[in-house]
Amino acid sequence: MADSRTVPRTRGPVARVFLWLGGGVIAFAATFWVVTATTDLALSVGVYGTPGTYKVASCHDTDASRKNSDISCYGDFTPDGGGADDAVYVHLEDTGHDYPDGTEFAARQGLEPETIQRAGIRGVTDELWQIGFAAAILCWLAYMAVRPPQSGRPNPGRVLSRREKVAERLMGGVVVCVGVGVLGFLAGLVEEIAF
Repeated sequence: MADSRTVPRTRGPVARVFLWLGGGVIAFAATFWVVTATTDLALSVGVYGTPGTYKVASCHDTDASRKNSDISCYGDFTPDGGGADDAVYVHLEDTGHDYPDGTEFAARQGLEPETIQRAGIRGVTDELWQIGFAAAILCWLAYMAVRPPQSGRPNPGRVLSRREKVAERLMGGVVVCVGVGVLGFLAGLVEEIAF
């Protein structure tokens, strides 16, 4: 009779289907988050887009419950070298910052006229933490899919299989991505407090 402490638990087929479906939905959402934040990061860094200045006319909280802040701002984006006639009225949704009226900051306009991203280090930190945490979620899901079942029997002299080596690398990726996310979040928090 096998010792129940050394036999790995297996999930039933229904549980596996639900886990794979749930993992697929989470992976889709995290991938969308990574792609969106990466394009915003590229815009903030200046890989593409039109440089200029965004002037805030007003900001307000759109969350009716007042439990979570969901700040939207209204203002004008003026391309560098342009005048008042070149200004474009832009509504920024979910900015994460309640800018005082009249605030101006360096920004870049994306391919769409209403796509505006704050330029410079503040824009980078606003996106970096999102990329870090979303990439960590993707690495964790990949780790869960790749890692072999635990045997329960310690064997320190055993050579790791290719699958186990990939799982270890993915776990290292989780640690690195979480670190990037935490550093980006803390840098944004420090900037928010300092300025």
